[in-house]
Amino acid sequence: MASCKVRRYEDSDYETVRNIFTAGMTELQPSVFVTFLKQPICLLGLMSAFCILLLSSKSFLLPVLGVTLLVALLRYWTVGASNRYITDCLNSDLMDIQRSYMKSENSCFWVAELDGCCVGMVACHPDRETVEYLELGRMSVLAAYRGKGIAKVLCRTVIDFARQSGYNTVVLKTSEVQVAAHRLYEGVGFKKVKETSFPLPSSFVNSLLKFKIYRYRYDIPTVVDDGCK
Repeated sequence: MASCKVRRYEDSDYETVRNIFTAGMTELQPSVFVTFLKQPICLLGLMSAFCILLLSSKSFLLPVLGVTLLVALLRYWTVGASNRYITDCLNSDLMDIQRSYMKSENSCFWVAELDGCCVGMVACHPDRETVEYLELGRMSVLAAYRGKGIAKVLCRTVIDFARQSGYNTVVLKTSEVQVAAHRLYEGVGFKKVKETSFPLPSSFVNSLLKFKIYRYRYDIPTVVDDGCK
């Protein structure tokens, strides 16, 4: 495990943590695109378009070009939706981190330093669904520093904060494409408890394309005083 230093966020970290978040979300775009592409409704649409163009044109080239164009449009839409989500996040809690986390009750924001550089981040705040729970969020580590145990240290930092703040449960949400994150959280002791769909831009699109969001839960062990001296 890497010997990293985890400390509370400072104003001088502002641009760095926003860049770490943006980089982490941007890396997921290819996986998100493939997830949408593999959904039955997309595959059916592409196959139907291919067959219709093949029958109507009597040419093999036109259907191939047509399907390629549709795939490119789906890729364009996916990247656009991802970029809008990133922008929304940068303009919400990550716009004023001090107000959102450092000055809010039972909330905090940490950064991880390694080799003198800020390489990771994590935050927490009271859960919006169940106020008795603390929600872990904004977990991200630069790609070049992954696999060194930094994310696990950040995760345990939130758990320790929750325990000290009087919480018994920590929850978080992660998407179906973040497979490495699933392994991380499950390795720490989180259990998957719920599956929902990410709300896409329109109800029509949302009804056709299902992008799964998983909710994880960690119950903090109760320390029992056995009276031993």
